Amino acid sequence: MTPTSRAERFRFLYRQAEGVVDRGTWARASAPPVGIALVMTAIALMIAPSGPRDLAHEAFIDPIVVATHAYLLVYAFALILCAVAEYFLSAKRFADRGKPPALAGLAPFSLFLAAAAHWYQPRSEGAAPAWLTYAFDAVAITIVVWNVVELGFGGSRRR
Repeated sequence: MTPTSRAERFRFLYRQAEGVVDRGTWARASAPPVGIALVMTAIALMIAPSGPRDLAHEAFIDPIVVATHAYLLVYAFALILCAVAEYFLSAKRFADRGKPPALAGLAPFSLFLAAAAHWYQPRSEGAAPAWLTYAFDAVAITIVVWNVVELGFGGSRRR
């Protein structure tokens, strides 16, 4: 299928798992969702609260805090949308490589698990050791590197 209009191309690349794409198309089409996710993550890390608020010394409703949490809500939804777009794109590339398209879910899933481990560990009151977050990070990085090598450098193996 060769999409003609921009809307059809967007739908083909980011909203459906059917079809195949070559490695060049995968690399070019991966740049927008990955770039958006990285930029929004950098902003979220910069503005994220460092700890609980002390309401004895701070106003209950602070416009900066409201804006920060509003951004974090938008960030969460945008991150999920970027992961879904990257899943559909990678599923097409895995199909082109002759592998199960479901493998495209490994990278976003491992990244979300690593992020959840980083969120949970300080709140676990010692139940989750600090080294556990590094183990989740290592697995996620390994899967992402494998994805990039497999999808970005592997040739087409379609039948």
